[in-house]
Amino acid sequence: MKRCECPVDESLGCLTNHAAYTARTYLTRQLALNGIDMTIEQFKVMVVLWQEKSSTQQYIADFVGKDKTSITRLIAGLEKRSLIQRVTDKTDKRCNLVTLTAQGVALEKPTMDVLTRANDALHKEFNPEELAITLRVLKQMCQHLHNPTKENV
Repeated sequence: MKRCECPVDESLGCLTNHAAYTARTYLTRQLALNGIDMTIEQFKVMVVLWQEKSSTQQYIADFVGKDKTSITRLIAGLEKRSLIQRVTDKTDKRCNLVTLTAQGVALEKPTMDVLTRANDALHKEFNPEELAITLRVLKQMCQHLHNPTKENV
């Protein structure tokens, strides 16, 4: 079976999973081609920090939709590259706050520029009306799966 074929013909779950995988791979490759050594998972962590400036690991995990172990690993990798730092919360010693370093702050604009250009290039490949419908359907799917009815539990 080829990589782009789904085991269940016309499976929405399989196709969305494959689309997400190929999009992550494409976007990570675009970052690398522009000299930015960051995965999309690491990018998601950085987005939280670019928006919030400082955050708990639990908030990041909830926002990104990853478990605490995965977030700890992602944060350790970003910390090793001096993009973020962990400090003990002054109000709650049991909690670590994750903050950006100067290098992490400086990476926001070039990273967002690369991903904006990559998304723009990708979106140009599709009919705008079809893209709008696809985005609407995917949003409805996410909403429906987050709030299932009794029939779908």
